[in-house]
Amino acid sequence: SSVNGFGAAAMAGFGAYMKIDGFNILPVMSFSMAVTTFTGQNYGAGKIDRVKKGMKFGCLCSVLMAEVVGATIYAASPWLIGAFSREADVIAFGVRQAHTITLFYCLLAFSHCCAGILRGLGRPVVPMMVMLAVWCLLRITYITVTLHFIRDIGVVFWAYPLTWSISSVLFAWYILHCPIPKLG
Repeated sequence: SSVNGFGAAAMAGFGAYMKIDGFNILPVMSFSMAVTTFTGQNYGAGKIDRVKKGMKFGCLCSVLMAEVVGATIYAASPWLIGAFSREADVIAFGVRQAHTITLFYCLLAFSHCCAGILRGLGRPVVPMMVMLAVWCLLRITYITVTLHFIRDIGVVFWAYPLTWSISSVLFAWYILHCPIPKLG
């Protein structure tokens, strides 16, 4: 709803970018689900060494893949947004969003991968709470409050990398400081 206040061109540019964003979120979610399954199966089998290797490999591959996709979307964003609209202001809004968000896809991938790992370890409440608190509550609060002082659509765009950064730090801290629980 915050985007709607910037007019039809902003809504169209945002919508076009969000369609393109799907090319990143689908592989990110696929890695997240795969690492959840891999972690859960190996944790259940008592193969903690495989869990740790899988955690590192899954996070590394997910982050690298997301950054390659992000860099590609960043570079091709005028053409990609232009596939949805020929209006210069629509393209400008979509490209601005892409240039703000895409190079931070690594943080999105890392957060989702950590969430998958924790789910596989039988700790689903942690990712649920982090994502609800940071990606929902904090993001909406940040946008709502900041837009009162800075009336710029960039505030909305920056909400994504900002909250991905915070959740990545929280997940990294939790995974580094909370040992893998023992079975039974």
